[in-house]
Amino acid sequence: MKMYLAILFYFISASIFAADYDKSYVGKYSWGPETHSFTVCNSKTTYWVSFDWAGVEMHEFYKKNQSKPYQFMYLRFRGHLLDEIVDGFAADYDGLIRISEIKEYSFVIPDSCK
Repeated sequence: MKMYLAILFYFISASIFAADYDKSYVGKYSWGPETHSFTVCNSKTTYWVSFDWAGVEMHEFYKKNQSKPYQFMYLRFRGHLLDEIVDGFAADYDGLIRISEIKEYSFVIPDSCK
């Protein structure tokens, strides 16, 4: 019985932690040579972007539809900050952010996101 309760507690704790791990982010995404960035709306905080399958469709849309290099695109997603050592161009940013789930993207940036 104690073993069953310990296992149950482990899985409940893991699912609670996972739910809190990702947060919602809203801001402007930009991509180009030497840049792969996300700037939080109404902030100067800018992160180097990391993603796997979660951001592929959004990134392909960006590359096919951008009208000028480094054009900002509105992006709303769930993700988390990574506590990793970065080098190269990524070292010039406020940190590294990992996209887990894309919620919305558009080249129309709302006035509320400066």
